[in-house]
Amino acid sequence: MAQSKSSIQGHHQAALQALQRGQLKEAHQHCLEILKSDRMHADAWFICGVIAGRNKQAGKAIQILQNAVGLDPENAEYLAELAKFQLAEGHFAQALASGKDALDQEPHRIPVLNTLGALFSHCGDQERAAVCFKRATQRLENQPGKDASLEPNYIADLYFNLAASLKFTGDLSGAEDALLRSITILPHFFKAHWALSGLKRYTAGNNHLDRLLALRDEVGSPTDQLHLGHALAKEQEDLGQYAESLASLEWAKARAPGAADYSPQEDASLLRAASTAFDRPLKESDHAKRHDSHEPIFIVGMPRTGTTLLEQILGAHSQVFDAGELQNLPLLAKQLTGSTGPDQIDEQVLSQAAGLDMRQLGQAYIDSTRPRTGHTAHFIDKLPLNFLYLGLIRQALPNARLICLRRDPMDTCLSNYRQLFATQFRYYRYNLDLLNCGRYFIEFDRLIKHWKSLLGDALLEVHYEALVQDTQAQVAGLLEFCGLPFEQACLDFHTRNASVATPSATQIRRGVYSTSVGRWRHYGDALVPLRNLLGEAGYYD
Repeated sequence: MAQSKSSIQGHHQAALQALQRGQLKEAHQHCLEILKSDRMHADAWFICGVIAGRNKQAGKAIQILQNAVGLDPENAEYLAELAKFQLAEGHFAQALASGKDALDQEPHRIPVLNTLGALFSHCGDQERAAVCFKRATQRLENQPGKDASLEPNYIADLYFNLAASLKFTGDLSGAEDALLRSITILPHFFKAHWALSGLKRYTAGNNHLDRLLALRDEVGSPTDQLHLGHALAKEQEDLGQYAESLASLEWAKARAPGAADYSPQEDASLLRAASTAFDRPLKESDHAKRHDSHEPIFIVGMPRTGTTLLEQILGAHSQVFDAGELQNLPLLAKQLTGSTGPDQIDEQVLSQAAGLDMRQLGQAYIDSTRPRTGHTAHFIDKLPLNFLYLGLIRQALPNARLICLRRDPMDTCLSNYRQLFATQFRYYRYNLDLLNCGRYFIEFDRLIKHWKSLLGDALLEVHYEALVQDTQAQVAGLLEFCGLPFEQACLDFHTRNASVATPSATQIRRGVYSTSVGRWRHYGDALVPLRNLLGEAGYYD
């Protein structure tokens, strides 16, 4: 028997309340009661989709949310939630399309805008991300008390997200204002203190050292310690306090998540698995079995070695679009090999990837970059970790340009050690210890030499020191390698209005400078153990 309208409304209200309390089974049961009588109840489908997502069933969530969107295609909240799970499943083009459709509806609810901002940010569309976060914070400011249910932590994080997008789009003043507001709301928001420290170069008359030092005794979690220690180290280095800066880094990383479980041997095994999987040159006769796109330009290397600088130089060319650090290739390799391991990249994926249908992989990769790419002759994929996949890329996309950034070993290791990477990203945990940075560099260098021996002239190695010391000649060589005519814009890259979605965003606005060359020498005897390690491996006399 069909339920009355009031009965359905009662179940709907009860489902919403149960969902808010986190009682997923109860909420699901109420939705089932609704759908028994009314299969066209869009919000019942929507709640079921949210429940599936919270139960970590992203694929199921997508299917259910598509029912909700089909019934109410102009509902921004439905579209935003659908986009979130499409992104989680690696469906980049669909996620962006759903996100844009949601934004077109001009949503006004803060959680919806925050979800969309996070979506666009993850997809590298920082301009749209900033629009979403700005609208959300403006709603807070223009209607105080309207969203009183939002916790201070949530609001502070919203301003932090706004600051991140503004930084990437070059609005450093706006980013600073947003971070200061975030810290005002939540004084112990250590991640915001860290982000603030990285916005500019501080001086004796303009810094936050007193405030940061006073916070040391108030740190609770290892993650908070990691953020505060990096903030201290950055501003101490700006002031020439190199010994204090290194001590702050050591303190920051002492309790870092993942430090105790890190194994240099596991990383070495992973990098060696890459070379083992691809140990023969690509035969010219095999090209017919590959995807023939000339679009991709892959820029790889260890982080903090100049990859963003190179991306901005090439991305300033009229025929090139810089798509950012795309996760597409590793995700596709994992999906197509059928790997069920918890990690995006592991030895199983690397060992099985060589057996993939290379034309299928190449086509899937190109398709996955749409619709952001395809409007220029070339696009840049600047995911540093793609250095693990250079052999696979050459197999699947033999016409792609492959460029690897190289930098002095000591500067590379120090730069990696100074950087705070995402704490949940296991592939950079080597940077929690300075000597482990050295060990990782040795394995990285061995792998790149392996790729060079196999790929020959198909892999261009660019040295950071040469790039900053003779930029014009190096840029000319880069453009020739990529088959591009010279354009002055490539030398004037720092003047263009473009987002930079990496930790190097603030430095890139300064253009080319050479002050980072030989930075390690400022630290004196403190880096002797690292130099000895690299010296024993043959990098220094």
